Amino acid sequence: MGSACWTGYVEGAVPMSFSEMAAKGSRARAAVVGVDGTAEGERAIRWAAHDAARLGRPLHLLHVCAGPTLVYPPPGLSLPVAGAPRPTTHAARLITDAAVLARQVCAGLDITGETIGGRPIPILLAASEHAATVVVGRRGMGEVGAVVAGSTAVDLAEHAACPVVVVRERRGVGGPNQGRVVVGVDGTAASEAAVAFAVEQAAVRGAGLTAVHAYQLPVDPALGGTLPGYFDLGARSQAAQRLLSEAMSGWRERCPEVDLRLHVELGGPVGALKRASTGAELLVVGTGGRGTLRGLLLGSVSRAMVHHAPCPVAVVRPRTPRAR
Repeated sequence: MGSACWTGYVEGAVPMSFSEMAAKGSRARAAVVGVDGTAEGERAIRWAAHDAARLGRPLHLLHVCAGPTLVYPPPGLSLPVAGAPRPTTHAARLITDAAVLARQVCAGLDITGETIGGRPIPILLAASEHAATVVVGRRGMGEVGAVVAGSTAVDLAEHAACPVVVVRERRGVGGPNQGRVVVGVDGTAASEAAVAFAVEQAAVRGAGLTAVHAYQLPVDPALGGTLPGYFDLGARSQAAQRLLSEAMSGWRERCPEVDLRLHVELGGPVGALKRASTGAELLVVGTGGRGTLRGLLLGSVSRAMVHHAPCPVAVVRPRTPRAR
C-alpha cells in the first residue's frame, strides 16, 4: 500500500499506517477520509468525522502525495531512475489541519493519520480492505482530489471493499425528503447491502428513510417506440409497488424507530433519484441491478449521481470475505 511519510504530531492524534491499524483489530473498521487541502476535501473531513462520531468509530486521515518521480541520470545512462517521494512540510500540515478540523466536529474522536506516496486509487482501494467507509470530496486540486475528477470516483466505488461516500455541497432545499436519507432499491440481493447501510445511516442520524424504486415501461420498436396495446399499466404499477414493499418489509420490523417512506415512480432512475434526493442528507445506491434498473447501481446512472446528485452519495457493494 505504501509507506507512511507523516511523522508530525497532533495532540490526541497518532501518526500510524493503515496496515498498523488493521493489525490492532479493534481499529480495523475506521472511517478513512482522503485529505487534499481543498474546500471539497474539508467537507469530506467534516462528513467523515460526524459519521465516525455517530457510529463510535476511529477516523483515519489519509493524504496521497505525488510520486515516484523520474530522475534523469547523467549522460551515458539511458534510463531514468524512479525516485521515491519525500515527506514534505506541506503534507504534514495537511494532516495536522485535517485533525484540527475533525476535532472541531468531535473533540473526543480517535484520530490517526498518514501520508503515502503513490497513486490515489490503488492506495484507497487497499485502505478499503480494512475500512468501514472511504470518504472523498467531489473534486479537488490535490492528489487525492484527483480521485474524484471525471469518472474515477465511480471506479473507486466499483472496486472498493467497503462503502465509498462522495461528499459534495448540498444543492436545493425544500425537496420531498428534506433532511432524510434516500436509497435506491431494485429488489435484488445486490441492493440489500445498500439498504442496510441506508437504514444504519438514518438510525444514527435520527432521520427518516425514503426508499425509491423507479420502473420503466417496455416499448415496441416495430410500433415506433410506443407502448404495446396489450400492456397492462395498472398491473405494472402494482408489481413495482409490491416489489418495493416486499424489499423493505423486514426493515420496518427490525428498525421501527426509523420513519420509512416508500416511493415508486414511473420513469428513468436518474430523474427519480435526483428529485428524491433534493434536500436529502444522503443518497445511497448499490452495486448491481436488474434490467433497466441496473442504472440505479453502478453504471451510467451511478456516474450521473456522483457527478450531479444534490447531496452526498454513498455507493455500497456487498463486502466480500478477504483472502486469508
